[in-house]
Amino acid sequence: MNEPFLRPAAPEGDAAVACPPGHEAEPAGVWHGKAMEVVYDPRRHDVAFLRGGVSAKVRDGLVDTGWRHQLSDGDNQMWTRDRSALTRSRLQQVPSAPKLSRIA
Repeated sequence: MNEPFLRPAAPEGDAAVACPPGHEAEPAGVWHGKAMEVVYDPRRHDVAFLRGGVSAKVRDGLVDTGWRHQLSDGDNQMWTRDRSALTRSRLQQVPSAPKLSRIA
């Protein structure tokens, strides 16, 4: 259960539903006509909700900075970023240090 996911929010006045260890639940607004919450590990993932459509420039910028489109409901979009995967990807792009030669 590593990826963030949506679930129905508990009705107002009811106790919150338990999350998996290390995860949190935050309000996600209305999706497909129901109040939802996003469940995610805040140490690992960033979650963003975009409302009202996304331009190609914004979408490309999100993708270039490690964000992935997860869900859509009309003009509502949920994007996530796995910070550990982003770090691994960036580290793989770092050129290795030049080899030093010994001067005799």
